[in-house]
Amino acid sequence: MYRLIYASHARTSCLDDVPGILEWSYAHNPGLGITGVLCLLDLTYMQYLEGEEATVLKLFESIRKDTRHQGATLLDQRTIARRAYPDWSMALMQWDERTKAIFRSFSPGQSLDLYASDPATAAPLVRALTRNSDWKFEP
Repeated sequence: MYRLIYASHARTSCLDDVPGILEWSYAHNPGLGITGVLCLLDLTYMQYLEGEEATVLKLFESIRKDTRHQGATLLDQRTIARRAYPDWSMALMQWDERTKAIFRSFSPGQSLDLYASDPATAAPLVRALTRNSDWKFEP
């Protein structure tokens, strides 16, 4: 089992793209064996993907080529013993003051810059957000 966490900037207002991203995820991720979460802060995404290593890496490569994104930056990748989100083909979290406070507690200098996320704290950050946030499961 493998996990990968990345951040990327949306090229345009990503709110219009999110339903399509979620619909694709719900339709394809179960068959690919992919689970995870998608966090959206203004025009920046942070996504946590988990599944078989080759599948996760192939999906990340297609995300890097997706014209809706730019600057896809790998924050963390590693082998894991088990899935953190086995029942989530994809969940969406949009930021509010509560989730921003959680993010700042993991961020150097209390920044909201997803690209500045420490690889050592990227997964614990996502876990903290999933415990304390409202997640959307429908496109």
